[in-house]
Amino acid sequence: MSEELRVGVIGASRYSERRHLSAIKGHPRAQIAAICDIDFDRAKEMARKFDIPLVSSDYREVIDKGDLDALIVVTPDDTHYPITMDALDAGLHVLCEKPLAHNAQQASEMYNKAELAGVKHMTCFTFRWPSHYRYLKELVEEGFIGRCFHCHICLFTGTGRDRGYSWRYDNKHGNGMLSEFGAHMIDQVRWLIGDIVKVSANLNMFLDRPGSGEGALDPTNDSAMLALELVNGTQCVMQLSDLAYIGTYGMDQRITLYGESGTLEARATFRGSEIRGARTSDLGELAAIETFSSPEIHTERDGVEELHPLPIPARILAGVDKANPYHVISQFLGNYLFIDSILEDRPISPSFFDGLKAQEVIDAAKESDQRGCWVSL
Repeated sequence: MSEELRVGVIGASRYSERRHLSAIKGHPRAQIAAICDIDFDRAKEMARKFDIPLVSSDYREVIDKGDLDALIVVTPDDTHYPITMDALDAGLHVLCEKPLAHNAQQASEMYNKAELAGVKHMTCFTFRWPSHYRYLKELVEEGFIGRCFHCHICLFTGTGRDRGYSWRYDNKHGNGMLSEFGAHMIDQVRWLIGDIVKVSANLNMFLDRPGSGEGALDPTNDSAMLALELVNGTQCVMQLSDLAYIGTYGMDQRITLYGESGTLEARATFRGSEIRGARTSDLGELAAIETFSSPEIHTERDGVEELHPLPIPARILAGVDKANPYHVISQFLGNYLFIDSILEDRPISPSFFDGLKAQEVIDAAKESDQRGCWVSL
């Protein structure tokens, strides 16, 4: 391996520019050697902006002629499989956007092939990297809540209120909100608490949307509700919507974990984030019961700890824009982890295995919605 990693990027969208191209350009030991997009004008625009030597509208040309070490796949869900499999055939390390594939069968083949090839592979679950999530993970691992009984997750955005065509809501190309943000939240559940073993889901497409130039829309979902049972017995409820009007928040995402030893709740928008928590004790539980049974309204009781802010440590906040907790994804995490893992031959997470496990839950949720029953994994 040379001192500088040669990276190709498939997909020249604005998202690719913000989340991938800018980050790779800032890495001191990486070069963007090739860019590809089916919209050749978009690819040329990004090539000019980031000084990329090879430009193409055919990803195969990038793989064959780019003299690459690694490939980053930032394309619609249904294209992840063929692009990644061809890249693995060429012996390239691969970072693939979430969801890993269009279904679990594809994801399984991608993971198995990457393992056999002995290359580094990564699924881009960006919600693992903002500071509030990293601190939440530390608190859980330190035993703040003890055994987790219940997990409540919601993620609301309003980007789906635009009734125009989007491949994300077309079952031929994507799996809707279940895949767009649900993949992230499913990964959060696994990352924070444990593997998922049973799924019950209700999926809905509330807005009528037009088809594309290739024909009628095959509607998927812009809203989803999931009930999940985890291997350790934890019960989880998840609600996802792409139709919520939330003003200037951009996105409203909340996780609450109720455990034997306490409670943690994290909330984040594009304007900021906060973690709150409280520990419990036998005395605290007794006082809480007395409060509910009393005709008086108590705001404080001896032995009862109120949920209070838990400041994120400075070591986690290093380099983070506090006004936008998700900006860290564009700054250095994700792409930097992928590049450094290759150059320094280090293990990497989240891998294609994590992408596969999320895809299995997505498939089970679709089956549950169609059959109207719980589906076991």
